[in-house]
Amino acid sequence: MLQTLDRGIGLFCKYASIALLLVLFFLLGLSIILRLVPLFTISGYDEVVEFLFIWLIVLTTVALWREGVLYRVTLFETMLPLRGQVVLAVVTNLAMLGLALILVYYGWLFAVSAGETAPFLRINKVYWHAALPVGGVLMSIYSLVWLWRVIWQRETLDQNNNLIG
Repeated sequence: MLQTLDRGIGLFCKYASIALLLVLFFLLGLSIILRLVPLFTISGYDEVVEFLFIWLIVLTTVALWREGVLYRVTLFETMLPLRGQVVLAVVTNLAMLGLALILVYYGWLFAVSAGETAPFLRINKVYWHAALPVGGVLMSIYSLVWLWRVIWQRETLDQNNNLIG
């Protein structure tokens, strides 16, 4: 059940990021064309681009976080013995967990206290700002799962930095 949920989150983050990036490229390309040939204007353009960009960054970060490749310097990892690689990975992941928890806490405070409304769309921008705590919660869960697997299940890393039991 949890593996299915994990795969679903992974696929959602991956394909939603691709879709958001494609929509952003389309809108930015359309904006360039409309500057050269002003056939019509796009109302609320800035608000839509801002919304898409925020969620693109957060979902892409969650996808990379899930894979464990966001904060890694493999040069340092390969210089250490296997036990040192595990210790470095745990310390790095604890720092990542701290960052994720900060995103949850301060992202939530920011989202609920901003009280901003998009001028054209007339939508509360809590939907824009909600990306921070939502992403932070997912990042925290993935950090905790990874720490559980490494510390309590005594898993280590193989030569390709993949966890082995």
